[in-house]
Amino acid sequence: MAERKTEGDVKIRISEPSDDMGLSLEQKKARDEVMVVITQAFCPKGHNLIRREDVLFDGHPGISLLIDCGEWRGEVVLSPIHGDHSKVGANKDVKVGTNCTLMCPECNTPLPKIGDCSCESKGDLVALYLRPDLREGEFAAICTVMGCYHSRVLDHFEVLSEFIARETEE
Repeated sequence: MAERKTEGDVKIRISEPSDDMGLSLEQKKARDEVMVVITQAFCPKGHNLIRREDVLFDGHPGISLLIDCGEWRGEVVLSPIHGDHSKVGANKDVKVGTNCTLMCPECNTPLPKIGDCSCESKGDLVALYLRPDLREGEFAAICTVMGCYHSRVLDHFEVLSEFIARETEE
């Protein structure tokens, strides 16, 4: 896979073009997939949230956040790979649908709200800035509701990646 870095330091990995001859449908799909990896993220005061080299996701250090869910408060490390819902440190007793406050683990500053989430739990979308100068329009937005995976990554106000879980009809 080739790697390309954008100005906002979001890493995008794309497959190299290749000859389709002899490839299965699954191989063609895998070849065409794009993976967005957040390589730096900052709180509103400029502290780097990618700070722990001991917690890796597919070889990439995770995004550290202090999370306050009322009955539970602690550090959680999220996968920096957009669409990967892996995390380390969340208390299993916190119920899905609980609205939490997401903060910087260094200064306890809450992440700024940038909009309402479309999830059933009425969560907020909060910003993880992608540049140390906290430039507007370059952020990853995540929902404050435990178990909601609605999120998006923007660069120069353009959506690079978006994840909205859709219910499957049976």
